[in-house]
Amino acid sequence: MTNGDKPTDGQELSGDKIDLEAILRARMNELSPSEQSLCAYMIDNIQILPFETGSSIARAVGVSEMTVTRFVRGLGFESLRDLKNRMRDSVAEKDGEIDDYMARFQVRNSRQQELQESLRLELDAIVKTYALATTDLWDEAATALAKTRTIYVVGFQASKGLAMDFASRLLWARPNVIFVENATGTFGEIIAADTKQSLVVLVDTAAYATRGVKLAEKLKALEMPLIIVTDKYSHWGFTYTPLVFEGHTHVKTFWDSTASLGVILNLMIDSVAIKLGPKAKRNFATMSELGTLFGEFVGGSYLRRKD
Repeated sequence: MTNGDKPTDGQELSGDKIDLEAILRARMNELSPSEQSLCAYMIDNIQILPFETGSSIARAVGVSEMTVTRFVRGLGFESLRDLKNRMRDSVAEKDGEIDDYMARFQVRNSRQQELQESLRLELDAIVKTYALATTDLWDEAATALAKTRTIYVVGFQASKGLAMDFASRLLWARPNVIFVENATGTFGEIIAADTKQSLVVLVDTAAYATRGVKLAEKLKALEMPLIIVTDKYSHWGFTYTPLVFEGHTHVKTFWDSTASLGVILNLMIDSVAIKLGPKAKRNFATMSELGTLFGEFVGGSYLRRKD
């Protein structure tokens, strides 16, 4: 972006739209850790960014307001005000994407307003998750999951269930998917694996597991490919891999919702299956036969489906 492309703060901007998310994603790998956190925060909050201030962004990310200013100028904008003005038209077009759903939602009790707001946040998180599945980064991750010989999956505490579900269902699309229980406490099965033929998927949410961070550090040192599926709170994953997929989990309920993370993992399996094509269908048939052999399932019609 050249200086000639940038209007002044007072210039009419209605016809001067930008794709800020594309700009940010293109720069992600070139940034320092603090800049990566800023970049990820802006991507995650792209629709409300025109209404943020330098201080509010700085507080949310945990950096100084001057860092925010320098980062915005480094992207090629004169100021945060310049950036926000140039975004407003694009963001305005997306307002009300889920309003038709909200209009149908009626709860006749004292919690109606709270539940409506929670639903709005939940639906918005799902919309943003589906948008992730259209990115080049997503395609890169899906390709790696389809082609790498062995996939190791790790999850901790409350996120362990998500990881186990992902590993067990991905195994129906392709072989050699292993959920790592880490019974030895050393992650030896991962550390000793062939780094050129292995990939790790790590699922975790705040508060993040110490073991997960240490494992990510070790995998980076080993140069073993890593995909991280997490929430959007600290953007810690970008320190270890560019293949980070963050879901919006704050929906104003007692616990944050993991629905968006479940959707990320489900869509990733679907993308892998599409890339594998007939191989995925054959693998599904093999798994179905094994399920029948061991009498594992009730309702075999589902396992015999043709779609």
